Amino acid sequence: MRAQAKYNASLMSAAGLSDAQKQAAEEKFVEVLEHTFGGGSAVRGAYCEWLAARSLIAENPSQASAPEELQAISRWEQAAEAATRSVFRQLKIGETGAFFELHVWNSRTH
Repeated sequence: MRAQAKYNASLMSAAGLSDAQKQAAEEKFVEVLEHTFGGGSAVRGAYCEWLAARSLIAENPSQASAPEELQAISRWEQAAEAATRSVFRQLKIGETGAFFELHVWNSRTH
């Protein structure tokens, strides 16, 4: 059994899918990300780095982004897109406009 991570995934805008299909897709998405990044802590870390980099860019759009920020954005977005495609292909979910959201909570409060 997988250790409890400090995050979970939700499949959004997935009209026409049953709750069981959504849950299976969400679990598979997390599984694929954990395989890609090497574990739950690494998924959480990569997501938090992506979120921080995206926030910096949004707050300072005229300022040049550091290479590390761009790398964090690219790394997460490529992995999340690949995981989404993989899950949709494996579970035969068609082009529905559905997407995954990752929800990360503060480790000090949960």
